[in-house]
Amino acid sequence: MKNARTKHLDFILGDILAVELAHCLLVISNYDRFGPELYKMYVQLGILLIVIMFTVVFFTDGYKDILHRGYLKELIAVSKQMSICFALEIIFLFAFQISHIYSRKILFLTLFVGILFLYVERNLLKLYLQRRYRKIKYARTLMLIASERQAQELVNRLISNPLTIFKIIGLSIVDRDMKGEEIAGVPVTANKKEIIDFVSTHIIDEVLISIPGDPKAEAQMAEEFLSIGLVVHIYMEQYFQTLPNRELERISGMNVLTCFNREISTWMIFCKRTMDLAGGIVGSLLAFVIGILIGPIIYIKSPGPIIFSQIRVGKNGRKFRIYKFRSMVRDAERQKKELMSRNKIQGHMFKIDNDPRIIPGIGSFIRRTSLDEFPQFFNVLKGDMSLVGTRPPTVEEYEKYEFYHKKRLAIKPGITGTWQISGRSGIVDFEEVVKLDSQYIDDW
Repeated sequence: MKNARTKHLDFILGDILAVELAHCLLVISNYDRFGPELYKMYVQLGILLIVIMFTVVFFTDGYKDILHRGYLKELIAVSKQMSICFALEIIFLFAFQISHIYSRKILFLTLFVGILFLYVERNLLKLYLQRRYRKIKYARTLMLIASERQAQELVNRLISNPLTIFKIIGLSIVDRDMKGEEIAGVPVTANKKEIIDFVSTHIIDEVLISIPGDPKAEAQMAEEFLSIGLVVHIYMEQYFQTLPNRELERISGMNVLTCFNREISTWMIFCKRTMDLAGGIVGSLLAFVIGILIGPIIYIKSPGPIIFSQIRVGKNGRKFRIYKFRSMVRDAERQKKELMSRNKIQGHMFKIDNDPRIIPGIGSFIRRTSLDEFPQFFNVLKGDMSLVGTRPPTVEEYEKYEFYHKKRLAIKPGITGTWQISGRSGIVDFEEVVKLDSQYIDDW
């Protein structure tokens, strides 16, 4: 159960009880002012708070690393979570035009008292868990079997967290006899030959094995311990220390080590897509109005379709059709080959000064004002693009990419992006474009 939303169910339920307690105490202490009818409204508000808290839990990662936080970090986390709940509560009350029913004093007091109760509840729960897992009755007793070097690292990790369910009962070093010595304050209790006897005569729930370079020995030991019903962990990260953000997952029944450059939460993805949809709707309406105004001018200046479409390459190589108001003559693609010698971009992009393919007058105007980009809001609504991302390359450009250039396609392409707002006219090196796009992908 590695998911923080299920792993920390005790904290989630404790938080809801703490906030509800704060709300109830404030309502009860002011009962004389409310009367029965208004009291029912505050009961309904309490139910709404539960729904809001579950929603915030789902869309945020507020419980990530909760067991490792100090007092100050916990106070900040609690304040942030309660502030989000309070904001959603106010938005709901205003949206349904019932905010006037409730006392502003009680609403704000619920926020501040809720923060206090949440903070106290979380720290008391941590203290309880810390004391509980010190007892063998509740702890998961662990036998660690490793090489000397790996044992040093693993013991330090296991004992560094004061709030852990594991209690190291046994430690065995397999590459030399260290029985009687200590590693990071933990005594070595058995040599390699005595491992089975030690496990047989002590309270052991789980075994952690790490023998780099000898997977066969790890598998044999695992089979022996599994045969007597123990839980076995085989530490693999020593082979993958340089890979970022490692997580164990199951894919179609297979145990795999999953790695990624950056973890993007469900809440962040939800917010970005919501912004894209909102911007896409507004932008599409504007595109329709702009099309009515400039469409006839484009057609008069250069008879042909008003909308230009082209196959571009999107996220991780997916192809899609992009839309623009046509700013060039109809055979612009054919003329491009003849103009390649004038390309001022060093690399796999095409841009020239005083492009002769641009429709005189209106073409230059809509490109200079970026009005030609507005039909791309339809691409945003379809999900092919985002408001902000990287410039989608043409198929021809994409096919010339070096391997590392493809990082530009790790996210959805955007109408605008870091390269566009960083002085695209002055950037003539494609490698600089890749650098700017990579920076956005890593840091957005």
